[in-house]
Amino acid sequence: MRKFSASIIFQFLFVSALFCQTNTEATSLNQQAERQLNQNPVEAIRLAEEAKAKAEQKKDKHNIALATTIIGIANYKHDYYDKAKIFLTEAISLSQNANDSSTLAYAYYWTGNLEVNKGDFAKALDHYQTAGAISVATKDKKNLARSLDGLGGIYQSLNEDSKADSLYRESLKTATQINFTEWIPSVLSSLGNLEYKHKNIDKAISYFTESAATSDAAGNTNNKAGCYHQLALIYYDKNDSKEAMKFVQQAMDLYQQTGAIAAFSRSRLLLSLILLSDKDYDLSIDLAKSSFEDGKQKNDLALQKDATEVLYYCYFYKGDKSKALDYHIQFYELTQKNQNEELAKKLTQMELRDKFEKEKEITRAIQAKERAEMNAQLEKQKLIKKASFIGIGLLGIIAALSIFAFVQKRSDNRLIAAEKKKSDDLLLNILPEEVANELKATGHSKSKNYDRATVLFADIKNFTGAAEKMSHEKLITELDFYFKNFDEIISKYKIEKIKTIGDAYLCVGGLPIADKDNANYVVSAGLEMQEFVVRVKEERIKKNETYFEIRVGIHSGPLVAGIVGLRKFAYDIWGDTVNVAARMEQHGEEGKINISGATFELVQDKFICTHRGKIEAKNKGQIDMYFVEGALS
Repeated sequence: MRKFSASIIFQFLFVSALFCQTNTEATSLNQQAERQLNQNPVEAIRLAEEAKAKAEQKKDKHNIALATTIIGIANYKHDYYDKAKIFLTEAISLSQNANDSSTLAYAYYWTGNLEVNKGDFAKALDHYQTAGAISVATKDKKNLARSLDGLGGIYQSLNEDSKADSLYRESLKTATQINFTEWIPSVLSSLGNLEYKHKNIDKAISYFTESAATSDAAGNTNNKAGCYHQLALIYYDKNDSKEAMKFVQQAMDLYQQTGAIAAFSRSRLLLSLILLSDKDYDLSIDLAKSSFEDGKQKNDLALQKDATEVLYYCYFYKGDKSKALDYHIQFYELTQKNQNEELAKKLTQMELRDKFEKEKEITRAIQAKERAEMNAQLEKQKLIKKASFIGIGLLGIIAALSIFAFVQKRSDNRLIAAEKKKSDDLLLNILPEEVANELKATGHSKSKNYDRATVLFADIKNFTGAAEKMSHEKLITELDFYFKNFDEIISKYKIEKIKTIGDAYLCVGGLPIADKDNANYVVSAGLEMQEFVVRVKEERIKKNETYFEIRVGIHSGPLVAGIVGLRKFAYDIWGDTVNVAARMEQHGEEGKINISGATFELVQDKFICTHRGKIEAKNKGQIDMYFVEGALS
């Protein structure tokens, strides 16, 4: 019996030792996986999966939850956002079941980062606040430092930069107190971005340089690469292409090491932009095309849009107008889609700002109540001493509270009215009034077919030469001058502006309210545009100043217009009519209005037109072209 008991005890000790060994192995593997997150996310996944398997053998809930969280983070860093969402959601559930507050806060913080990446700032705020609350309750300063930095990013996106700066510095202070060296570079980078936003270039460079240096010690290769990318962007803005080239190449090398494909593609596009400024068009084209393909694979509209813009300018400066036009059209389409995403983010930000304003109102009400209670207490004390002042004291309090409430209500009403006007103005700046009203009234707007509308494309001549000679600021000022005057001209007619991009201007008559006379007033507007441009040219020739000329192309026909998608609030037009109008502009001449045969049939009774031949149009065959010489008397 004694031998049996001794055997049992021995087996118990052996199993306990085996359990401790396995548990220690899982912990060690998770620690190794965390260290690899910013250097080699693929290796981090492998190590975390091994840790999870060993932890599951012994039902070690803590290491199971932590390993799942690390796998989610590694997928996020490797641009696999859907997978990251799945694992982080599972990690939150596992952490709750294990009563593991540290891992729970960790998972909530990274889920917040996922929502920021999607543009849902309201959900991100909730996750960061949850992570912060858990961290404060458990005195977990590591996760508190993370959540403070995340909250700072939310406030920065809302242009509450003073609050963002305060949160970043509190995050840095917290990380420094506990010697959280892995986090310090990230916060320094956040402060650098904030300084760069405010054009404090020297401070931004200092923060990014310090962040890159501390990233080495912390083993945070991704953050170091991000700092180099930002430094390259700063030096590009300063027209120092040599320094910009040096930093962007270092960023690309580091992103390749970590497998951060999206970030690598963005740095490669910056390199393409630098090469474009150095007039190395062929290499710039190759790099931009590679980034464009990456954008298509990742469904990254912003990257695709930026790449097509670089390709447009490359081919434009090379003199290949046909390819430049192709990429210009792609840029139009991608800009439209990207604007819809940005507008959705903007609306989310506005909703979040409203939430903050409501919280401020609640805080003000609580403070007012506390002040009133304090005043009442003081008055009560005075009442005991001097009963004769009771009536006067009460009247004073009532009057003060009434005035305060009245002034506060008027102030709040003005703020609400101002915010509503901002929202309405934003909507009307993007959509026609009829469509905006329909959207506000019903929450959606249907696309419409128009049997006959008239599309006008205007494109500025010698834009390339001017772009090479003028500063960026001067060039933008010039385009703004011409396009604002075009806006004033079309506003006198029943013409809807669709968009401006680069050196081109697109508008259309006959929508959103259909009418039959749209061709006549679009041609009239085109003539007035040309007259304005000629007038400016004559004035500037006298002063020996730079001037521009424009080509105008017009075509009439059926098209579709409206808003598509659930959250796409940008108004656009589609159809062959738009493409033919672009062809009319491309085959026109400076100072002339080139119209199609379809438009000529509609305006020949009111305008003098000269036939100038035919062109081949896709899906349309041969199309007649006419120059509009002027109005019939």
